[in-house]
Amino acid sequence: MKHTLLYIATTLLLASCGQEELPLGEQALGYLSLSAVEVEASDVQLISTRAGETDDLIVALTDESEKMTEYDYAETISCPPGTYTLEIYSESYKTENANAPKYYYKHKEQVVIEEGQTEPVGNISVPMINFGVTFSWPEDLKGFTKIKFNVEYGSTSKEIQTGETTYFDISDEKTISYSLSAQNEDEDPVATNGLYGDEENETLKAGTIYTVSYKLETQTLEIK
Repeated sequence: MKHTLLYIATTLLLASCGQEELPLGEQALGYLSLSAVEVEASDVQLISTRAGETDDLIVALTDESEKMTEYDYAETISCPPGTYTLEIYSESYKTENANAPKYYYKHKEQVVIEEGQTEPVGNISVPMINFGVTFSWPEDLKGFTKIKFNVEYGSTSKEIQTGETTYFDISDEKTISYSLSAQNEDEDPVATNGLYGDEENETLKAGTIYTVSYKLETQTLEIK
């Protein structure tokens, strides 16, 4: 019996960040307030969320001499007075080919910190700049063994297990390809493959998780 119906769906990935105050140094300091920072997950519609746990967000301040200082994200950051370029990103952003969601934001305007003063910067949404693919094998789809799922984007190919998500840095490539191989109850080989992004209404977007799921419905292989 060879049967699988393939569909691909889009879900959203949300990340979280929290807040804690940094200790003051002995030198004269000013303060940067980031109380309105959010991380966002995007699809057809943009959805933002404020989370309650500290994530791996990093705040980077680069002064006019191009010296950059990194701080763990906190609602209030104490730093030397000066004029800074503000960036916020996840730890994974700095890691090439990190298999994790990557978040990055750069403030359009420079931030001026004055001694003893608090400079508020609000309404910041830190977007996810890569995308992910999840493999979902339903629990009620029994009798199959030797299940292997592979997803390819550009020159990168990855094999993942059911329930796992793998991430890709987005590029000029417009499509992802995926393939499944398995054995059914009769030990007959079952194989299918497909593309996403080759249809008019299919667009690969940063900040999106694409879920490939298999569903038993007919006696033939059908790809949608």
